[in-house]
Amino acid sequence: MKMPIPRPKKFCSSGNYVPAIFTATDFDPRFEPAVRVFRRYAFKAFGEVNPEGGLLLNVEDSLGNGYRISVGNEIVLSAANNTGMNYAFATLLQLVEEREGVLCLPCCEIEDCPDNGWRGLMLDLARCYHEAEYLFAVADLCWLYKINRYQLHLTDDQGIRFPFSQFPDAVSEEHYSEKELKELVRYCRDRGIVIVPEIETPGHARAFNKTYPQFFGTAPKTSDAETTAQAGVISGIMRADDVTFDVLNKMFKEVADLFSDSPWIHIGGDEADIKKWDECPVSVAYREAHGLKNIHELYGHYVARLSQMILDLGRTPVVWEGFAEECNHMIPKETLVIAWESYYQLAPQLLKGGFDIINVAWMPLYIVPHRKMWDPEVILDWEKNVWTHWWEKSVASVTPVEVPKDSPILGGQMCVWGDAMSPKNAFAPRHDMIREEFGDLRLRLPALAEKVWSSYNNPDKDAFKADFAHHDRLLSKIL
Repeated sequence: MKMPIPRPKKFCSSGNYVPAIFTATDFDPRFEPAVRVFRRYAFKAFGEVNPEGGLLLNVEDSLGNGYRISVGNEIVLSAANNTGMNYAFATLLQLVEEREGVLCLPCCEIEDCPDNGWRGLMLDLARCYHEAEYLFAVADLCWLYKINRYQLHLTDDQGIRFPFSQFPDAVSEEHYSEKELKELVRYCRDRGIVIVPEIETPGHARAFNKTYPQFFGTAPKTSDAETTAQAGVISGIMRADDVTFDVLNKMFKEVADLFSDSPWIHIGGDEADIKKWDECPVSVAYREAHGLKNIHELYGHYVARLSQMILDLGRTPVVWEGFAEECNHMIPKETLVIAWESYYQLAPQLLKGGFDIINVAWMPLYIVPHRKMWDPEVILDWEKNVWTHWWEKSVASVTPVEVPKDSPILGGQMCVWGDAMSPKNAFAPRHDMIREEFGDLRLRLPALAEKVWSSYNNPDKDAFKADFAHHDRLLSKIL
């Protein structure tokens, strides 16, 4: 018998089997999306089976986002909500096996729930455009392994993929339509997955510099303010100016409206070449007017102002670790910080500053196709309270950064970056690169799913590898 990935907290099997059932016909309306999703996957995996029904679905409010499965004389799935029922169905589908030509389920009792609320995946859609169909396939992958946060990196130097209606010139030729994104939101909602949209600010902004220099452009200090406002200098960083913030507020309002059920909006906030602000008269004037001593304080102010902007929209801001520790007091403590580089500041400093954090340690949770990634066995050794890195400028490259296990770490996330997939750096035709990227991801995401579902576990790697091979064949069927 193959064990589900991630492994359930409590699993007891008698060793007996019963014929599998894939249809439920009488259930609480809250489970309707999960039932519809499961029917679709079961049909794709196994064909038309048990159309008359037989699965019993119970409401059990005490389960939170967990679930319960009982397979015996009856097959009973219990959950409190649609999310929990999706988890139950994903486990049930993984348990199906063929015995003497009959699709069967093991007689078992399962009780399970996630340890971490943030079990995430990020896709870089800005450096290399991915067709919308691919985003749906990745959502299928997330469903199977109970990944519940799906971050879309929608803007960067290479392109802007969000369809800004008020600023159409910013939008790249290859972008997602409002209809496509709304359909993806619905598709993910049905599966218990929440999309986290990201608009990168103030760095990684060459596309914004180029298309709207009057709002985002910077210029050398030899230019006067009026010239700066119109100059098309592609500096890679947005200028600091009230007009710029007004435009960003309108842009984030569009993002919030389209991703209407996402509690989080990611504002970027890392790797900004803030030295360019000292060369921009408009940004210098803004800094001085707000009593900020230097560009580092201006950076903290920038993140703080954007974070408050998101809070005013009724959402929670998410930001990359990128601001200095001395700016921690400036930034709203509701801001969720992704700790990734262990360079700008470390996890202990962020926690001391009062922030909740997510562990996205570069090593081993980054995938950069054709350049750098780590094997599943390494990911299975990762723990959410430890950060490591390969880059010699990161503190974590010398000694792992570690915090107490009971620290407010909401979970972990895998990030797939397209540094080698942009038109300038492409290592193959685009569709071949995306196919390779998906292969890299489907091999590694299950290992992350295992570690963020149950914190500080120590899975048997050989058993995990065998179980993964079974579930990966299932994935190929349901895609």
